[in-house]
Amino acid sequence: MVWIVGVLVLVSLAVILWLMAEPIAKAIQQAERPYDPSFQAPPLRVVKSVARGISLALIGVVVVWTVFSSFNQVPAGHVGVVYEFGAIVTQTDDGLQVIPPWRSLQNASVQVQSFAFTDDPSNVPPNVTVLGKGLASFSKETQDVFINARLDIQVSPRDVQKLYREVGPDYVNKIVPQRVTQIFKDETVRFSTVDIAPNREAIREAVEERIDGELEAFSIDVVALLIDTIDFQPEFKNAIEAKQVATQEALREEELVLKAQFEAQQQIELAKGEAGALIETAEGQAEANRLLDASLTDKVIQFKALELAFGPDSPIQFALLPTGQGLIIDPSTLLRSVSDGGSLIAEEPVAATP
Repeated sequence: MVWIVGVLVLVSLAVILWLMAEPIAKAIQQAERPYDPSFQAPPLRVVKSVARGISLALIGVVVVWTVFSSFNQVPAGHVGVVYEFGAIVTQTDDGLQVIPPWRSLQNASVQVQSFAFTDDPSNVPPNVTVLGKGLASFSKETQDVFINARLDIQVSPRDVQKLYREVGPDYVNKIVPQRVTQIFKDETVRFSTVDIAPNREAIREAVEERIDGELEAFSIDVVALLIDTIDFQPEFKNAIEAKQVATQEALREEELVLKAQFEAQQQIELAKGEAGALIETAEGQAEANRLLDASLTDKVIQFKALELAFGPDSPIQFALLPTGQGLIIDPSTLLRSVSDGGSLIAEEPVAATP
């Protein structure tokens, strides 16, 4: 618009000077100079040349201005949307572009753009634009759910002029916030309050898929959707914390009960083992007694008795004195006689001490 107005003014002045050069020169020649009788007007030819020279200079300015106004630089990662008298007529790629000066060029970004929905803008990185407050939603029990999220989108380069024509340059504020808010509400209401945090990833994927589907109609691709935080009302968080404490206490008590049961079972098994050992010992002793009983005879019993009474290791010390004899019989001779199967006869009698 500036170029058009400027060109019209300059061309108009140039045409006027060109056409009025001769009348202006004549007027200067015929002008009276009462205060300076010695003044001499310049020749008519010179005046005309000067006027027409100025006219040509104005035309030159128009030409130079037009040439320089035709060159436009579109930054990398952008496309140029070309307007002609307010209407979008085409678009250009990035780089140096030649556009007629009566057309205007507006740069449109096709890079990934990041937008945040948060109640704490101070934590938003510099390259992220705050698009709105935190997303207020609710659960199946109508408990309030507060979500801080970030959305990364990218406009398809080939369809920028269509987007600008149908929605306008401010397309983000017009079509993104209300859709994101509504879709989050539709997804969180499917879960009970206590299940929202565990299903955070499922909610994020469902919301991202739906947003991508709705923005695709505007040639906008969803690059990523990130959920920064999920929060609830303080009353609900306190109730959840109390429930967790009670659950932990119940688990602790259950562990104590299981430990006591295990120790009791351990004692039972130990008693069973000891009882089994006693039974095995008793059965072994009984079997030994049975075998011993089966092997005992009268002579064996007599031998054992004599061995106990008169053996070398016997603690009993006594002597046998036959009736009517004053002799003391050595008990070892009796033991040898019995072991040889003979009668109780001493080999060498020993005189008794008076």
